Amino acid sequence: MKRDQAIQIHTRALAAVGELASVLEIVKDAITPEEFEQVKRGVGLSIGAIEMHINVPLYHQFPDLEN
Repeated sequence: MKRDQAIQIHTRALAAVGELASVLEIVKDAITPEEFEQVKRGVGLSIGAIEMHINVPLYHQFPDLEN
């Protein structure tokens, strides 16, 4: 993979994480605490998958992207 591609992927992966995290703000006062915990778990699992399957491999190839 070329560095410029890695930067684009990293940028989009971080944006996806931000969008997922924003879901919690949208629903926090609109659903029950139990539903919120389910949504929070789904968001957390999704963010974890992005980190482990997209960002970590990028960091191995381009360590400076982690900063």
